[in-house]
Amino acid sequence: MKSIITKLTIIFALLVSVSITNPNIAEAESASRNSVGFVAGSTYGFGIGYKHQFYNSPLALQVAGFPLVTEESALITGGAALQLTLHRGDYGSTFASFGTSVVYESNRQVSQHNRTMVVTGPGIGIEWLVHKNFGFVLDIPAAALFDTREGFRSILPIPNLTMMYTW
Repeated sequence: MKSIITKLTIIFALLVSVSITNPNIAEAESASRNSVGFVAGSTYGFGIGYKHQFYNSPLALQVAGFPLVTEESALITGGAALQLTLHRGDYGSTFASFGTSVVYESNRQVSQHNRTMVVTGPGIGIEWLVHKNFGFVLDIPAAALFDTREGFRSILPIPNLTMMYTW
C-alpha cells in the first residue's frame, strides 16, 4: 500500500517539476480565480466543491465534501485535489491532478457496519468553458482504492466530473 502511494507521489512530483522548469508548459494566471459548484468523482470526492487557482501560478487547490446523516445511517465524504495547469486557452484548459478522497459509511441497524474507503491517485483532465464563468471538468485518474480494514483493493480509471461557476 505504501509503495503504491509513494510511486504515485513521485509521478506527480515529476510532473510538477517539469512544468516549473519549463514555463511554456503552463501559462500562469494574472489573477487568482475562485470556483464553486458540484463535484463527483473517485479522487475528488463527492458533494459541494470549492477551487482556488493561485495568483500568478499554474497550481490550483480543490476541496469537496458532503455529509448525509440520518437516524439509521451516515455517509460522509470529503476530498482534496491539487491541479497543475498544463495549457490554458480561450475555451478551457488541460491539467494534471493528484487527489485523495475519503468515504465513511455506517449503519446503526447493522452492528459493526462501519466502513472507510480511501481513494488516491494522479490524473489528467480537461476543463471546458461553456459560458464566460461556467465550466465542466472531466478528469481521468489512476485511482488506487484502499479499504481501511482490508487494505489495497484495486487501481481503476474512475472519472471525476465537476460543474463550477468561476469568478
